Amino acid sequence: MNLFQLATIFSVVSLARIGYVAKGMVFLAVGLLSLLALLGFAEGRVTGSGGAIHIMGAHAPGRIGFGLLITGLAAHVLWRIYQAFIDPDGKGYSTVALTKRTGFLISAGFYASMMLVAMSAITGLTGNASGWKSFAETLVDFQIGRILLGLVGTGLIATAAFQFHRAGTQPFRDRWTRAAGIKHLHGPMAWLSTYGIAVRGGLFLMLGWQLVRAGWFAASDEIIDVATALWLISRESWGDVGLGIASTGLICYGAYCLFNAAFRKIAPVHRKPEPMQ
Repeated sequence: MNLFQLATIFSVVSLARIGYVAKGMVFLAVGLLSLLALLGFAEGRVTGSGGAIHIMGAHAPGRIGFGLLITGLAAHVLWRIYQAFIDPDGKGYSTVALTKRTGFLISAGFYASMMLVAMSAITGLTGNASGWKSFAETLVDFQIGRILLGLVGTGLIATAAFQFHRAGTQPFRDRWTRAAGIKHLHGPMAWLSTYGIAVRGGLFLMLGWQLVRAGWFAASDEIIDVATALWLISRESWGDVGLGIASTGLICYGAYCLFNAAFRKIAPVHRKPEPMQ
């Protein structure tokens, strides 16, 4: 293995780990802020990823916080693009594999939007933490836009089903290193991860269903983001319990991302893909 190959492996692994840290911190912040709001602390706030990014960045000295978030989110975007096109996990070209790889690209777009929120804050621009929501609301006025909303909503519902499947089967355990020093953590972390992934799946289901309704009824007020979803949960008769489940689930998902950053086995080079089916 030459120096260039070693540098490539180091760069890819670093991108993946830095990205998982940033992703984990965002979800931890959303969950912690919601939990603090539920418990009555003044620092708490029911917010989504955009609001959490602004709060996290504002509490770091100067613009260091935003700079670190931008770096980490950019790393995660690049890692997702790498997974989609280079296919280091060797998923191959089957229908299921291509669907998963397309999902990596969609994920890259989602975290790129988070990065833009942080960039808007550091450059002094106003920015909109829920810019995608505003864009989605404009689509309701057009027939093709309503169809697109329905398709995106259906995709989110399918993603939710996939998240529930992951939560039930725990395939992520096979990707964690089995070093003797941390092997005893696999069991408790797997169940915390299952809880977090299932809660995230529930939020996807809620967002997707609302997008389908918005497209079907041509009603822009049906469109919600994560912050609105958490707020709606808190307004229900069982709101305290629901918000508690959602906030602790997001905290667990953030912890899962941080565990991946430290102990996930990263495949930086292309594996032999599965044969096309």
